Amino acid sequence: MPFAEIIGQDRAVGSLRAALARGALHHAYLFGGPAGVGKGAAARLLAQAANCEGPAAAGADACGACGPCTRIARGLHPDVLFLAEEREMAKAGRWEPKGGRTPSKEIVVDQIRELVDRRLGMKRFEGRRRFVVVDPADAMNVQAQNALLKTLEEPPDDTTLVLVSSSPDGLLATIKSRCLRVPFAPLPDELVSARLLAEGWEPAAARVAAALAGGSLGRALGLDAEALEERRQAVEEAASLDPADAGAWLGYAARAGKDRDLARETCELLLVWLRDVLAVGVAGDGATLALPDLAPLSRRAAEALPPPAVLRRRDRVQQALRALRQNGAPALALERMLIGWFHG
Repeated sequence: MPFAEIIGQDRAVGSLRAALARGALHHAYLFGGPAGVGKGAAARLLAQAANCEGPAAAGADACGACGPCTRIARGLHPDVLFLAEEREMAKAGRWEPKGGRTPSKEIVVDQIRELVDRRLGMKRFEGRRRFVVVDPADAMNVQAQNALLKTLEEPPDDTTLVLVSSSPDGLLATIKSRCLRVPFAPLPDELVSARLLAEGWEPAAARVAAALAGGSLGRALGLDAEALEERRQAVEEAASLDPADAGAWLGYAARAGKDRDLARETCELLLVWLRDVLAVGVAGDGATLALPDLAPLSRRAAEALPPPAVLRRRDRVQQALRALRQNGAPALALERMLIGWFHG
């Protein structure tokens, strides 16, 4: 069934299906959680389930194949409205900024006024329940959020608004207080890896992608499987550097720092590997590792480094990541990281 598309979110999906079964959908939801864990898909599936005319119509799921389900999936149902950043809606031909100005990266007040004054003022066309999905809700500027408040307080009959947000705490308190929050959690690495294997990924690449994705299936699916091998090799090389060979450090920093994305993802993978080192130091060979392919390196590092030294290395990697996110020179950030590793 369609809700089965959402993996690893049993609590969130369970609460939505229970509300559907009771016929007691809330007038406004806030789906909050990391990017790429199924929030947007869950909003679409909720709208499908509430308007399904297929065999599942009497239950708490959608058939995915009837007219309403297919039109909602294609974004063509007249009673299910999707609101996104102004530039994205303009690109899709669904919105034209007033005054001929350049479309904004935000959801602006004009979009909310168009929604409230025109679209929500009309009667429903065909669906049992109207939905408005704002994704990403984080893109609403302050004026747009304030313009939406009255509708959140007093929505039209048989209407549900769903705000989809990767940073729900950044929304106005008045917005959050008027929505029923449905939290979506980061996905376990094993679930992400299993999904990638089902998509035809090689096992080693799937494990590395899952480790890098931070619980986001969307991010994992967006990674380049071939490029991941370069990241894994960079981690393996860093783990094998000789503390006494400064020339090797500089060479490594130059190679791994030739590209900002490579340097950033190498640092993110180093954090995962160093977590494995700490796990081996505590649990020995019984430790569950995120990067089992690097288990021999993890064991050697755990034997050579006391936990405070491993933690110091993690701290230096995090400093390098902060520098990279602030447009620091990649090679220089990695050089400073390695100096901290060996002479911190």
